[in-house]
Amino acid sequence: MKYRIFSLFIVAMVVLNGIGTVSAQRKKASNLMDVKIYLAKEYDDYDAEYTEKNPYNLFAVKRKVDARAPLRNTLKALADGATKAEENQKLFSAMFGIKLLSVRLEKGTAYTYFTMPEGATFSGDGSPFIFKGVVEKTALQFPQVKKVVVCLDGILDFWSESEDPPKKCP
Repeated sequence: MKYRIFSLFIVAMVVLNGIGTVSAQRKKASNLMDVKIYLAKEYDDYDAEYTEKNPYNLFAVKRKVDARAPLRNTLKALADGATKAEENQKLFSAMFGIKLLSVRLEKGTAYTYFTMPEGATFSGDGSPFIFKGVVEKTALQFPQVKKVVVCLDGILDFWSESEDPPKKCP
């Protein structure tokens, strides 16, 4: 009789643990939300009118991120770049190897901080503007974000070629 009760107890624990696992998986899945990140696309043909409307040739693609910190997780997904399938569609990351350090939201302004690791580099004169553009477009999809401040290695005007000292990030 003791063995039978013990066996029923073990079976009950296994079943309850399985339910807990399924419940945890459902909870994890329910914490996900659909967001957009922006990738650049190679130009097939130059179209002046289209280029004026979308100068950096940016396209939104979907990602699923943890909804508990959606802005941070979306910017992290942006920094992770394009999937192989997206690369096959001539889409590419405009992050140029740049990595997200942190983000904070204060009174409608998203302050984003990035770093360019050793070996990463912009690919041309327009690259800093494309990088800034994808960060802004990605962050502005959230209704609570009204303005985006993009900082790279502590510099606010990282795209500037001016001889003036660089502006420090807030």
